[in-house]
Amino acid sequence: MNPLNELIGQKVNARIEIDEGDVQYIVGKVLSVNIIDFYFYEKGEPIYITVSINPLEELDNDIIDSETLATIPLDCITKY
Repeated sequence: MNPLNELIGQKVNARIEIDEGDVQYIVGKVLSVNIIDFYFYEKGEPIYITVSINPLEELDNDIIDSETLATIPLDCITKY
């Protein structure tokens, strides 16, 4: 089993970067983990890991794009 799958279902804090200098924090439950590694083998680039979350609180008006919540970099997620 992939250890990253243990994140699924966990309650987390997510740092969402709307624009440069505009950062918001939301609480959500992890829905999925996505590992994008196709350039890792071909070009030696880093593996990019994102998570998708379901917000557990009302979102600010700046976070209206569902894609924003579906592609949060792993380094923007912290334990709740």
